[in-house]
Formats: sequence, C-alpha cells, structure tokens
Amino acid sequence: MVPALGSLFFGHYKKARERDFQPSLRVKDVYTDHSKGETLKQKKESHTESLKDVHSFDSFYMDDDIMVKGYKQEALGYTMFCLFIVQTFALILIEENSLFMKTIRHIEETVKHMLGFDVLVVSSRIHTTRSSTKYFNYQCTRYIYHPETQLFKPHTFDLGTTCAQFAQLKMGLTTEEAQQREELAGPNFIHVHVPSFFVAILRELSSFFYIYQFSVLWLFYYFAYWQVGVADTIIILVSAVVKVIVRLGSERRIKDMAEFVDKINILRQGQWQTMTTAHLVPGDVFQITEGKTSPCDAILLHGIVVCDESSLTGEPLPIRKFPLPHDATQYDPTGANKISTLFSGTKIAQAQSKDKHQPPLALVLRTGTSTDKGELVKKILFPTRVSFIFDEHIKVVICILLCCGLVCLGLAIWLYTSGTSAWFYSMFCIAQLVSPLLPAALVVGQSVASDQLKNHAIFCVDMPRILMAGKVQLFCFDKTGTLKKEGLEFYGGMPVAAMGRNKKKDTLSDHEPPSHLPTLEASVQEDVHTLPTIMQLGLATCHAVTTLNGQFIGNPVDIEMFRASRWSLKDPSEKDDPAHVDTLVPPMTLPGLHCAPVHILKRFEFVHAKMTMSVAVLDTHTNKVHVFVKGAYEKIKEVCSPSSLPTDYDAMASHLARQGCYVLALAHREINMDRVGGLQAFLDWDRDQMEETLDFAGLILFKNQLKDDTAENIAELKRGGTRTIMVTGDTALTGVYIARQCGMIAPGSKVLLGDLDTVTQHVVWTDVDEPDLSPNVRVEDYLANRDHTPVELAVTGKAFQWLVECNKMRSYLLDTRVFARMTPNGKVRCVQMHMERGITAMTGDGGNDCGALRAAHVGIAMSDAEASIVSPFSTSHRSVRSCVELIRQGRAALATSLTCYKYLILYGQVMMMLKIFTFYFSITMSQYVWIAIDVLITVLLTWAVSQSKAATRLENHRPTARLLGYQTLASCIGLVAINWLFLISAFVMLFKQSWFRCNEFDSSAVDISKWWLLADNYEAEVLAIVCLYQFINNAAVFNFGYKFRQSWWRNYTLVFLWLVYLLFVSYWLIADPNPFGCLFRFNCGTKSVLEEIGYAAPSVYIEAYNTPLGHNVLPWDFRWKLWGLCLGNIAAGLFYERLVVVGPVHAWLAKKYPVKRLTSIESILF
Repeated sequence: MVPALGSLFFGHYKKARERDFQPSLRVKDVYTDHSKGETLKQKKESHTESLKDVHSFDSFYMDDDIMVKGYKQEALGYTMFCLFIVQTFALILIEENSLFMKTIRHIEETVKHMLGFDVLVVSSRIHTTRSSTKYFNYQCTRYIYHPETQLFKPHTFDLGTTCAQFAQLKMGLTTEEAQQREELAGPNFIHVHVPSFFVAILRELSSFFYIYQFSVLWLFYYFAYWQVGVADTIIILVSAVVKVIVRLGSERRIKDMAEFVDKINILRQGQWQTMTTAHLVPGDVFQITEGKTSPCDAILLHGIVVCDESSLTGEPLPIRKFPLPHDATQYDPTGANKISTLFSGTKIAQAQSKDKHQPPLALVLRTGTSTDKGELVKKILFPTRVSFIFDEHIKVVICILLCCGLVCLGLAIWLYTSGTSAWFYSMFCIAQLVSPLLPAALVVGQSVASDQLKNHAIFCVDMPRILMAGKVQLFCFDKTGTLKKEGLEFYGGMPVAAMGRNKKKDTLSDHEPPSHLPTLEASVQEDVHTLPTIMQLGLATCHAVTTLNGQFIGNPVDIEMFRASRWSLKDPSEKDDPAHVDTLVPPMTLPGLHCAPVHILKRFEFVHAKMTMSVAVLDTHTNKVHVFVKGAYEKIKEVCSPSSLPTDYDAMASHLARQGCYVLALAHREINMDRVGGLQAFLDWDRDQMEETLDFAGLILFKNQLKDDTAENIAELKRGGTRTIMVTGDTALTGVYIARQCGMIAPGSKVLLGDLDTVTQHVVWTDVDEPDLSPNVRVEDYLANRDHTPVELAVTGKAFQWLVECNKMRSYLLDTRVFARMTPNGKVRCVQMHMERGITAMTGDGGNDCGALRAAHVGIAMSDAEASIVSPFSTSHRSVRSCVELIRQGRAALATSLTCYKYLILYGQVMMMLKIFTFYFSITMSQYVWIAIDVLITVLLTWAVSQSKAATRLENHRPTARLLGYQTLASCIGLVAINWLFLISAFVMLFKQSWFRCNEFDSSAVDISKWWLLADNYEAEVLAIVCLYQFINNAAVFNFGYKFRQSWWRNYTLVFLWLVYLLFVSYWLIADPNPFGCLFRFNCGTKSVLEEIGYAAPSVYIEAYNTPLGHNVLPWDFRWKLWGLCLGNIAAGLFYERLVVVGPVHAWLAKKYPVKRLTSIESILF
C-alpha cells in the first residue's frame, strides 16, 4: 500500500477551471522607477467605447502621481464626475529580468486586463465656482478644469520668477482677487477625515482577506468544527479591533498635525483684516507674529525672523531668515533663497522689524497640500506603494498552493467522498494550504523591527522601507554633524605675514595692501587677539549669528568663530539705528582696541552656489566702511586680487586641510564713500559689486573632531558588506582626512584627488600625499594595479560635474570614496548614481541634505522630530550607530518575514501531506487535535517565530528577499522531503506490526458530517502524532538566525513553546491511557475495552470508539520506536537547515558560485 502513495500523489491531477467574476474595483498598475524619474511602463486605455453611448468624453490629465480620465453625466440635478483614477505605484525592488518573472508579469497583466482589474474607478462630485469653473477634490487637492488645455489639474498662480518680482508684491490683494484665488486654490486647510469606530470596523472587515477568513469560518461552523471557529473568530475580531484602534489613533494624530487654523492679520483692500489662516491664498501679504506657526509656505518681505524647522527638515538649530533681496536673480526656494523662505508648519521663534511702525511681513507662496508640509501629510495619508520581490513571488506561490488545493479536491472526490461534501473538504484544504495569516507573515517583521527601532530613538513613517534597509549595499554620509561632532572647535587664524607688521597699530584704517608678494604666517595663531585688527574685525562681524532667549542662533561654524572673538551682539531693541542689520561691540578688556561699536550695514548670506558670504561693516571709531567676504578658500582665491594672495596660499591651505582642519578664507576691502556716491548708493549695491576687488586677509581654521563612536560603527558597516561613502560640502582634503580617521579609507591605501583644471577644463588627478611628486597621474593605471596597491578616489564638486557630463563618472563611481564640495543638487545626483548600482542609503542632518535624503532608497535624517518631511526615517540620536541599528533591524525584519512565510508554507505542506493520507486511508484526526494545531500550535508559533531579535553585529551578507530563490526553495523543499520520508517510514513501520490490521472498518458507512468518527484507529493516531511533531518542529527549524538574527536559543518564547509542545506530544504518545491523552483520542479507547486489555479506565467521559477493536492503544515497544522515529525527524530537519541551508554547505556553494555585487541594479537587488 505504501508504494501506491507515490503514484497516487504524482499521477492524479485535475485541470483547474478558470472562474470569471465581476470586480468591484479595477486597478491599473503603472510601474515607475522614481530613482531615475522615468516611467517604465504606462498603460493608457481610455475605455471610452463601452461608455460612449451614455457619456461624453470630458477631459484627461496625468502627472507624476495620478492619471485622471473623466466622463460627465447629468443625473438628479447634480453633476457626477466618473473618474478613472490610475494609481502610480512605485514598485521598488522588483526588476528581476528572468524569463520566468517576465512570463509571470505578462500573464498577470493579461488577466488583469481581461477582468478589468487594471483600472481603479473612483467617483467624485463636480463642483463649480462662482465663475462656473468646474473642479473636483481628490486626495485633499483641488483639480481645476482648464478649457484651453481641457485638463483637470491643480491651479498654479504666476506671482513671478525673479526675486525682484516677488519683493514688489507688498500691497496684498483685493477682496475680489482673494475670493477668486480661494475658489481656484481651495482653502488653506487640509481636511483629514477620520471615520467613526463603527465605520472603520466595517471597512476593515470588508477587505478581501477578512471576507476570505469569514468564508473559512463559515465552513468551520457548518462542519461542527465550532471550537476552532470560535477561537479563530475571536482572534480575527480582536486583531481587527486592535488594528482599527491603532489606525484611528494614528489618523487622529495626523489630523491634529494637518488641520491647522489660527487667527492672522492679512492685508486686503490696503487694510489689515483679522481672518483665519484658512483664508490665505497665494499672493496674500500677512503679518508674522512671534511664537506662532507659519500657516503656509511664504516669502519674507520685511523683517528678520528666526524659525525652528526641526519638525520638518531636521535642521538642528533654529534658522535665521532675511527679507528677499530686490535683484533680478531667479527665485530658488530650496537653494540661494531658502534663507528668505518660511515653510508651513515651522515655529516662529523670533520676529524683528527694522521699522517699529511696520511688523515683519511675508508673501504667501503656496497653500494647502502644495506646501512642503502638505506633501508630508499627503505622503502619510496616501502612501506610495512599495513592493519587494516577494510581492511578485507571493502571487506565484499562492497559485501553486491553489493548484495543490485542486489536487486535494481531486483526491477527495476520488478517494474520500463526492458531491457537496467533496467541495466542502476541498475548501478546507485551500483554507489550510493558503493560510489567511500568509500575507501578514510577510510584514510581521516590519512591525517588530519598527518597535525595536523606536527603542533606539529611530522613528519610521514608511514601514516597508524597513525591509529595504535590510538590503542596503551603499551608505552615503554627510560629514558635518554625522561623522564628526556637531560643532567645530576654533583652532586659530593664519594672517598674511605683511599684515602682521601692522597688528600693533590702534586703528583699522592703518591697513595698507602689501607692496610685495605676501606670504602667510609660519604658524597658526590660536589666540584671536594676536591676529591683526582687520582680521579680528572680520572674525567678529562676517557671520549671521543672532540671539534667541540668550542662546546663539545660526550656523555652528559662525557661532564658534563669534564666540572665539569675544565680541558681543547688541539686542535688536538696543540698536542705535533700525536700518542697521546688527550692532556688535568689542570686548573692553582688549588693549589697543577702541571699544566703539560697529554696525552691519548690509549682509549677503552664504549660498552654496557661490560658497561665500559677505558683510558691509561701519566702524564708528574711524567712520570707515569695510567689506568682508568669507568662504571656501578655493572660492576666495578666485575673487581676490592676485597681488594680495600669498605665494604659499595653495600649499598651506592644502597642508592644513590634510591635517584635518576646516579651512575658510577671509577677504577684505575698504569702501571710499565719496567714490561710490555716498552711503545710499552703496546700500543699493548688489552682491557681485560688493564681492569684487578684494584683498586676501587670512585663513580661518577650525578643528574637525570625530565622534567617539564613528570609527567603530563605520568598521561595523564595512564588516557587514556595506560600502560607505562620504558626500560633503567641505574640502576634499579635509574629507580625505576624516575618511582616513574614521576608517572609510583603509590604512595604506593610496588616495587620488580629482579636481577640475580651470585652464584646460579637464579633471586632473593628483596623489593626496605627494602632490608635488605626482601632480598629474593617469588614474586608470592606478586602478588597474589596485590588487597590488589599494586605491581610493576623491573628487571635488566641479570634477564630479565634469565627469558626469563626459559620462565618465559611472566608471569611477565605485572606486570613489569622497565626494567633496558638493552642492545640494550635486548630492542628489551623486546619490541617484549610486542608486543605479545598488540599494543606497543616505544620512545627514536634514539641512542641505534634504534632496539627497528624499532621493535615496533609504534616508535617515538626524533630526529631533519623530516624523521628518525629508526621509522615511529620523533619529534624535545623532550617531552612525543609528545607521548600523537601522540596517541590523532591517536585515532582521526581512529574515523574520521570510521565516514566518516559510513556516506557514510548511504548515500548508504538512497539512496537504496529512490530507493525502487521510483521503487515501479514509481517516481523519480528532476534533481537539485539529484545535491544537490550528489554535495553539500554528497561531502561537507563528507569533513566537517573529520575536527573534536582530543579530548583535553585522555580517558580510544580506538576507534573501526571494520567496522562489534557491535558498528559500532549498529550505522548504528539503524539509518537505524529510517530513514525507519520515511519515512514510512511520506507516511502513506500522504496517509491519503483527498486531496491526488494515481496513478493519468501512469508512463509507460513517456520516461524513461527523468526520471525527474516522479518527478512532491506529492509522489516524500515527498520522496525528507524526504530523504534530512536524508542525511543532518546523518553527524550530526556521528559528535559526543565521547571520541576521540572534542565536536560536535567544528566542526564549519560541524555545519555551517548542519544548512544552514536544513534551505534550511525547506524553500523548508514550503514556498509558490517561484523561489528557483520551481528550485527544491518543492511546485510549472505550472504557470497557480498556479494562479488558488491562488498563485502568480514566475517570473522564470517553465517547465510545468507532472501530470493532474499540481502542487505539499502541503497544509499549512500538510507542518508543515511533517516538525515536519522530525524534529522528526532528533531528534531520534541524541538521538539514543548520548544516545545508544556512551552514557549511551553503557557505561552500556561496564561495564556489558567488553572487555578483554592485555591478548593476538588476543583478544585486535581491
């Protein structure tokens, strides 16, 4: 009989019939690779033919997020607009180009198209404005119909493009203009609908898998399997209620964040009117009030404001904002004009005005969901779908399991029963093969990891990104505040030697440009007050530091420099003239320096494009006006007159940078007011006029100090097979120094620096350590010899841009360790290029790193806020350790999700094996055995498997994300084969026993609705015992942490349940008849029969056995043999997983057939 099992299993299949059904929603997938900004596949089908008899085509619109097709239909006095909304799903990490997956995708697309599942149909009411303009609201955004283009799209207002155009809009709007704009833009209010608890429960329970679960429960109740039905119903309802409560709490928090309303003064009809912030529209002018929150994205027109942006961008310190300059430059809210832009949701910590009669004013730029805060709210309310490769594979897996269910249906009809009963039993098989817990198993690791990350002060707003963190191969770091300490330590200054001869003079007016080629002082002067007076004045004034509640606010470098000067900053209320930007006073203790205050007449903030800042200073003692320009030493060299530059300028600056110094340069010029036409004419100068004909004054030096834990955590990332890259705005030589100090660049590695030669307009490569001996080397020769001498590359921002334009950067990308002098846009481009080669993470302080943090697959902002607008992860623990922890938890989450998946798949496979045996032998197991399997064992062990903690250290491997990968299939198929082998062996051993008689009862005489009557025989008992051991052991087999989770014994919950369950089953198998065993119909029988064969009858009620023998008590010796066989099954499964799947065999195969890494995005994602 046993050999027949093989032919039975492999020889009888029935072809599945396709079932047509009518969809309620039709979803159309548009795959978009956001890292490249390209639409990979867009299906545009109008579906107008089926509707053209009753509808007329109205409009079509598509942007990056939504494709809208519409038809208008008049009915019942109102206009209903039927929208065909095509959601753009960002399917990240699914581009596996194997023929198998291409075929699967083609089949899926064809079936979706045939069933209409490729379009999501949403209805939205059409509204009209007072001017009869049509619009509808979708995802908190108003879409306006534009007749000239016949498109529905959010309305944009042309307020101007240049700074001067925006700065002129100070008169506000008329009431009529404001009303028209509010109709087009909608109110400045993001309405977040939070349903009631009852409605939320109904929506939750109406989803597909809940309907599927309740269908299964109906079968349980119908087939007198009510005990499991009740237990599963309680579990399902409790989980649904908990899920709804958690979701409603989250939605209420989002509602509190999004729905902001406050009173504000708005300039309308030339008069100030107190209104709510909901009435703000683009073009409005409003008053800024200290202590309140910015209600929209706005441009500062008048006054000086200090904003706390930490809740959105992660800026560690409040930011000082200045009025928009009146010049013809293009307005750039994220670049040069960020210091004049107020962002919605930021706190106004301080607001000052030069004119006491005019408060600080701002011009409304964007409102509602068009603001940066609105984008964050939309991202949270309507998250972009993120999919892993197993989201593609799970479809194939479910199809395979459904085919297995159809096989069981065929076997049930052939061997077990027929008619309606066969249908019910096949539904049972499908319910057990395709576990309702299966989809949840693939995301349970995310939930566990999210809780673990919170314990480490890492907050996540996009949980699927946790799994992406487990696949990170490239990690880009900003230097300042990330690798090194938050602030820089002021080291000193290095003035021009010619100036040193004048430093004892009392007045600033005594400075004269040197008459010969100057040189720098031989050593760094650490005491500021030993520097020349002109340089002291520059250090004290060339910054944008202000005070707030007694605390300095501004750039940390500027703050450190100002503190070192020992000057003081007058309170704005104490300024002599409101027209002055700031007033500063020198310390009175300094000999030889007059204590007359100086006034800042004009200031141009630091911008990344120019890499400089400048101030105009009025010295009240000499009544002279001085201009100071501070910035990157490379840039200051370009703007200074050549005669003022020291002969050793480049050599000294490079030497200091190689020593780890943060090097800035200071330039100076004195303004002759008579020559420029007076003070008013000078104040009208633009930035370019101020920053010309400058004389070099000296170098300003700061020390870069690594954080205490940076080196060890960089080493941890490198040990974990993660390439670390520095992307910084600092100098290349300083970046190389820090990279060496923290271990990014290995000791003994040669570093070649690429910089753009302004004369030849080509990149020149030099040896960082021997620039004079190797001024221009062939980088290809060094890279070809890298196996003998390790080589790392470093490039400046200009060199990077040139290499990108010449299409050479990609060939050097994975050899380049330091990207220096990078602008915010350059950082974005650098991250995007790395994303082409592997899963890329980026971390920074959220300031000039915002774009790169958004662009990366995984971005973690060093921010004190729990939710950052710039990245899916944020942490208040500003350390590289947070990056290590994110990858650790991401790898553990991915491994845990795959483990839960494998356990539930093996649950279904053991259940299928069990079903085949029950059908073949016309038997089953008792009710309480089924209850034990479905309630106690499966549910609790699935939960216990997910409780494994992340490994304490990173290893040089990443977990697989493939459900149909070689390792996953080897693990599952190998264990299935082992389980089959031992179950067949158990039956072979049973059939060889002299006391066993086969077919001793007629199963067809049993009422199939009373299926438990088929359990009172030896076959059912042996089957139940062996399968129970397998159900329990499968969890232990997949509990091996490998290199991503802690050792198996550290999952105390699972180990405890595993041992307890094994003890219970062993007791059932080995013990003589007892009440506990009889409850499950193990080694028990009718009381009278038990007494006849010499056993004491248990005192509990025992239903009479349904066999002529009257009992199923196994002989003593056979119990021990069977127990030994089951232990062998356990050991075989554990050893196979430990030695073959995750052990030496796997290591040997991985070494013999290594996976290609960091070559192309398609080959390394999974």
